[in-house]
Order: sequence, then structure tokens, then C-alpha cells
Amino acid sequence: MTDIYKRTLTGTLLLVLVIGTAVFNSIAFVSLFFFIMLGSLFEFYRISNHFKVHPQTVMGMLLAAFLYIYFFLNAIGFISLRFIWLLLPLMSLVFINELFFHENRPFHNIAFTFLGIYYVALPFALFNYLLFSSSNELVAGFSGEKDIVNFVFQPSNLVYYNYQLLLGIFSLHWISDSGAYIIGVPFGRHKLWKRVSPKKSWEGLFGGAFFALITAFLLARYFPVLNLTEWLIIAFIVIVFGTFGDLIESLLKRIAGMKDSGTILPGHGGFLDRYDSVIFSLPVIYAFLQMIS
Repeated sequence: MTDIYKRTLTGTLLLVLVIGTAVFNSIAFVSLFFFIMLGSLFEFYRISNHFKVHPQTVMGMLLAAFLYIYFFLNAIGFISLRFIWLLLPLMSLVFINELFFHENRPFHNIAFTFLGIYYVALPFALFNYLLFSSSNELVAGFSGEKDIVNFVFQPSNLVYYNYQLLLGIFSLHWISDSGAYIIGVPFGRHKLWKRVSPKKSWEGLFGGAFFALITAFLLARYFPVLNLTEWLIIAFIVIVFGTFGDLIESLLKRIAGMKDSGTILPGHGGFLDRYDSVIFSLPVIYAFLQMIS
């Protein structure tokens, strides 16, 4: 099977899985990205080993799991934000652990352990605040179906689940990537950043941008959780910061001497290859939504 068919088939199956779980049930959707986050973080730590650095993979993944689950519970109103300070004593364990490992570069290991949490885990954890809305709404006019977790955990609170915002952001990334590939492969002549990623071109970037902006108009019509101006701004964030996210992961792999972060997604590589642009743009999108709320 050629790469284009592998890429198309894998992308289609992943698309069906993401949309299917989002529409089916909030717990399924949150759980899916919990495992994608852990898989992406594991790939990052695996890449780090090529720099002769040995981050604390198990401890880093435990901290990432704590962060993701905590943000989920806070987003649905089950736990107070003040408990986030529990992370501080847990983070200190990363430093203490190095006393027992007899590594030659202990502080490099500590640094890469925390870098993985900041670079990979934190953006995925923010997903939860884009999925759930309570009386303190993230986005003005946010509406959605009463979620099952509301009945399980706190039936007295008004917690709503709405996947439109996050699926809209994903759609901008998917279509921008596809547009860049469709335009860039046959027409790409001017390299975007040859030292980091020789296959990416300015033609591909503008092609992806065009399709992303068209998608923003459609999202404003069919996903009215945001208005047209807001969707266009998010599309711009996706184009700019999504591109930088892709380039940064390419730089990481190039320094490590790796083609892909993993092999779990045939034609795409690993989870980090698939979501590198998302995790880099999502904190910027979240900051923007906080500013307009």
C-alpha cells in the first residue's frame, strides 16, 4: 500500500473515531484524548533519549495524567481549582528521584521531564475547558447538551457538554493540513523553512490558509458557538501557530535523527506527528477565548 493510501485510510479512521466519540459520549471523548496525550508524551520522552537524556517517563506520565484528570474534574465543577497546588509536592518528586538514579546529567533529565508536561500534557489538558461549560461560561453564548457526567457527579449544577468548539478547531487543523498537502506537493517551489522541514513550502502554507479560512465561514454557519469574526481569528491562529508547531516538532525529530515520532498511525507516524500543530496552537486559542469571555 502506497503512503498516500495509508495516510488517507489512517486519517479517515482517526477522523471517524474522534467525531464518533465526541458525538456519542463525553466520557468516551475525554478518555480518547487522555490516551492520545499519554501516547504523545511517551513519544516525546522516547525522542529525548536520542539526545542522551533520560527523562523520568513514568513520573512524567503520572504527572500528566494527574493534570489531565484534574482539569477534567475542575471543568465539570467536581473539584476546586485550589487543589491544583497539589502538583507542587508531586513535581518535587522529580528532583528527588534523580538522587537515586545515578545519572550523569540529572538536571537535563529533570528539565526534559517537565518540558514534556508543558509541551504535550498541558495543551491536551486544556481540551477539557473547551468541552464543558458551567455558570462561569468560557465563551459567551455557549450552549450544549446536559452531560452525563453532570448526573453522575453533581446533579445540582448546570454543567454542559458541547463538542462544537473543539471539533471546529480540529476541523481547521485537519483541513489546513490537507490543503497544504494538496497544494504543496504538486505546486510547492519555494521552501518555507528548508533547514527544518525541506518538504514544506510557502505555496502549501497559503493553500492550507485558504482552505482554513473557507472552513471558518462554514463553522460560523453550522457551529454557531462562536461568531464569524471569532472563527476567523481562530483560523488565523491555527494557520500561524499550527505551522510553527509543525516546524518545532520537525526540528525536534531532525536533531534526534528521526523521521517520525512513532509508528502507531501508518502514513502519519505517531500521535505527536498528528497533533504537533494542535498542541502548539491550542494554548493560544484558549488564551484568546479567555480574553473575549
